[in-house]
Amino acid sequence: MIYRLLGELEIGDEGQPVGLPGGPTLNMLAALLVHVNRRMSKTALIRVAWGKDEVQEAQLHKRVNAVRDLLAKIGRRDDLKNHPRYGYELRAADDDVDMLMFYRLLRQADDVRQAGADQEPDAEQRLLRQALGLWRGVPPLSNVPSEAFYQKIQDLLRRRKHAATRLFELELAHGRHEHIMGELSSIADMYPSDRRLSEQLMVAAYRCGHLSDVAEAYERYRGALAEETAGPPDPLLRAFHFAIALGDEAAIAKAESDIARRGEAAGSPMIVPRQLPRAPDLVGRRPLVTRASGLLGPVPARSVPVVVISGPGGIGKTALALTIAHGCSSRFPDGQLYADLRGTVGTPADSAEVIAQFLRALGVPRVPEAKQERLAMYRSLLAERRVLVVLDDAADEGQVSDLVPAEPGCAVLVTARHRLPGTDSYHVPTLEPLDRRDSTELFVRVVNAAGVDLDDDPAAVERVVQLCGGLPLAVRIAGALRARDHPRTTADLAARLGRQGPEGFTYGELSVARTIEVGFDLLGARERMLFLGLGLLPLPRIGQWTAAALLGGDAGDAAEALSRLAESLIIEPAGPGVRYRFHDLTHDYARRRALAEYPDSHDEVRARAYRALLTLARRAHARLYGGDFEVVHSSVPDWDAPAEAIEEVDAAPLDWFEKERDNIKVAVGEMARLGMAEACWDLVFSVHEFYTVLAYFDDWHATASAALRACQDDGNRYGEAVMLVCLSQPALVASRRGGSWGIAGLQRAVDLLAEFEDKHGLAIAQRTLASALRRQGHLTRPLALYYDALRNYEASGDKVGRWQCLRLIGQAYLYLGEHESARRLFQDAEEAATGLRDGRLLAQTRYWIGQASLAVSELDTARLAFGFVLGVYQEAVGPGRAYGLHGLGEVACRTGAYETAEQQLSEAAGLAREGADAILEGRIWMSTAELRWAQGQPDGRVGALREARAVFAGCDAVYLEAWALSELARALREQGDDVGADAACERLESLYRQADVPPEDRFYRCEKQ
Repeated sequence: MIYRLLGELEIGDEGQPVGLPGGPTLNMLAALLVHVNRRMSKTALIRVAWGKDEVQEAQLHKRVNAVRDLLAKIGRRDDLKNHPRYGYELRAADDDVDMLMFYRLLRQADDVRQAGADQEPDAEQRLLRQALGLWRGVPPLSNVPSEAFYQKIQDLLRRRKHAATRLFELELAHGRHEHIMGELSSIADMYPSDRRLSEQLMVAAYRCGHLSDVAEAYERYRGALAEETAGPPDPLLRAFHFAIALGDEAAIAKAESDIARRGEAAGSPMIVPRQLPRAPDLVGRRPLVTRASGLLGPVPARSVPVVVISGPGGIGKTALALTIAHGCSSRFPDGQLYADLRGTVGTPADSAEVIAQFLRALGVPRVPEAKQERLAMYRSLLAERRVLVVLDDAADEGQVSDLVPAEPGCAVLVTARHRLPGTDSYHVPTLEPLDRRDSTELFVRVVNAAGVDLDDDPAAVERVVQLCGGLPLAVRIAGALRARDHPRTTADLAARLGRQGPEGFTYGELSVARTIEVGFDLLGARERMLFLGLGLLPLPRIGQWTAAALLGGDAGDAAEALSRLAESLIIEPAGPGVRYRFHDLTHDYARRRALAEYPDSHDEVRARAYRALLTLARRAHARLYGGDFEVVHSSVPDWDAPAEAIEEVDAAPLDWFEKERDNIKVAVGEMARLGMAEACWDLVFSVHEFYTVLAYFDDWHATASAALRACQDDGNRYGEAVMLVCLSQPALVASRRGGSWGIAGLQRAVDLLAEFEDKHGLAIAQRTLASALRRQGHLTRPLALYYDALRNYEASGDKVGRWQCLRLIGQAYLYLGEHESARRLFQDAEEAATGLRDGRLLAQTRYWIGQASLAVSELDTARLAFGFVLGVYQEAVGPGRAYGLHGLGEVACRTGAYETAEQQLSEAAGLAREGADAILEGRIWMSTAELRWAQGQPDGRVGALREARAVFAGCDAVYLEAWALSELARALREQGDDVGADAACERLESLYRQADVPPEDRFYRCEKQ
């Protein structure tokens, strides 16, 4: 025997063990031996060795090497095996480990007992004596001071007690009471309240004539039992004790006979139940298998581990649980019990009946009638066994708690459609749908297992898998349908499933629709109403405001109903914030059922939700700017939003928009489809500033285009005008996505809004038309339009619009070289921005103050202005930061700090490109050209100017393209490239002609030679 655990831990030859280390190394050696011939993960080893997880892996390797060195001293270095990327394992034969030999002898004794008369006489006693002879007096691992082995030690002690009790029973039956008195007395002393050991000791003492020992054994038993349970002693032992005390031979004989019969019944062969159903083929989920297996062991615990696997119907809970259970079965040699608790099908199973089922499986011939008696017997039978209990489809905590054994040698694995927080359990992360690859693998496996080869149509397979939405039940059904209907093609299956929805996923007893329906039927009336209402909304995210809009009434009730859906895992969390989402098939089921149950009101339900979203979007815009600035609204009335929804918007409007961004895009399309043109354009215009700030230009263009078409189809001329303005906003045009309606579209918007006599909307349109004309190279008319817009903004009380116009007029003067006028307008704009208390508006103004300061060579003033911009935009990405870096780069260039200028301009260009600000990107290239000229790099200057010209051309910024072309012509001329310079000049003139720029506005000029 090389490794000895049944006493103090020893390794090496018996009688000459090697000295053992202490601390984590000793704990690690003990852990490897306790789990001999089983892999232990690195995490489990660290937890056992140090009692915590926060230990560097390098420390683990150091201790492993120390264990190897120790094993080398006894010539067993190679017993410790490494499992790459997982952990370690100590391998040894049964004959080398006393614990393994003890287990083997007990199994052989059980085999002899079950074989009965066919075995040699006294074979069972011989094997039991050999097993008990391996023990060395003190408890197992008594020199290893770690709580990690508590359960294992208790398990070994229970098995020793069980083996000894069985041996004593056999010896008493053969009249060998004198041979066992010493050992029996010693074991009974360890367990004074144990009825069976006490009765054995009393019988043996009586047969040996030690009557005083009988009385002493009884009194010790009675006192210990009263202290531990406050219960009365066993009636049979009491009768035996009193019969001996009275000297009543007949009563003694009867009591002893009854005790013997009870001992024979208790010593009957132990049945080992193996009730686990076959585990379905599992694809994916391996990390969850590993995690749950770890929770069930091998690290011991002081209480019964209860592991819960939760998830919606059809997600694969049972398949995962059975895979885990079969994989862990070797840890539970006394059997595996399984019960379907029917928590979601019909009437949930009665725990009393389940206990009866388990008792019969454990070999109990007569099951008690009372539930409490059944429960007591169940826990008693499992007290000295290691059994895994698998409870499938639990309804609630109460159904599970009755079935949890009392002793930590057992474990419980539960599946449920919702979490069971009241079970004092570990919860595996809620199961999510399979990814595309795993779904495809499972589909192919199911089809191939039926002997069918898939046709060479990967696109059809992908479509089927996509329709399954990662739901394992749906994938298995689809695979079965494909195999059943062979040789019909996969494409045909995809078409059928797409047409039929959840109802199409039906094969035999398997049905996705029925699985979802079970969850629906378990809901309360309010939750059902919410479920169906949500089914009518194609919104990708569900918020508490959504529930409040659909249900009306108290917001708390709506939030509670939403929480109940989430608790039932019908919907799942989809952050950020308190947001949820449907599985695709569940949503399709809800939609189809809602359309069937509410055929006349579904459009009204949708409209109610979209009006609620519009209300919150209006609120978010007003919160962002401090009022309804730079926006006009429709006559659609606001929803009476609950305080909780308003508070979320007010707390962080940008965050709220980020959470609702996908919903807004979908809602705009739905509103357009439903003919809600008025609310549709209002929603788009209410969020266009968010699109600007967060640079979501694709969404901006898509939603505004959809709203424009809806207004045109509806004949809504006011909405059409507003959307034409929205699609021509400078930020959208600069991103290369907008402006497709051109000057004519904006002029129509101005004319329509003038017709409606709406000064506010007209101001926005005039300002936008002026900016569009300015981009086309016009100067005179844009200035007049800006001043008109300024007056209309002031008349409308739009302070942000007024600030905007002041800044734009200042930019126009700066472009014309009228620096003092520009600075005066920028100062007015700065004062307006300061009054609005919006750092972003002030930063935009300071940028142009910096540019004006550069124009008159006031570099210190410019540096301060650009530094302020950089301070406002602290985030690492985004065009705001790019503006600050651009200005500072220009200052650095002017002061000769070329390396700093290079770095700042390069970073600014990248940020502008990422933020889709083509105007700024082009300006940065112009500044880079100036830097190259200052560095004496004429070719680099030309290259930068060509880049600037291309960027400006891409966003139809004619006046800036003209600037770049004039500078390019001059640079080429200075290099002696007259041909290239003439081409640039020709392109400049052509540009002016195409944009129909009046001669007086053609600011940049160059002459061909």
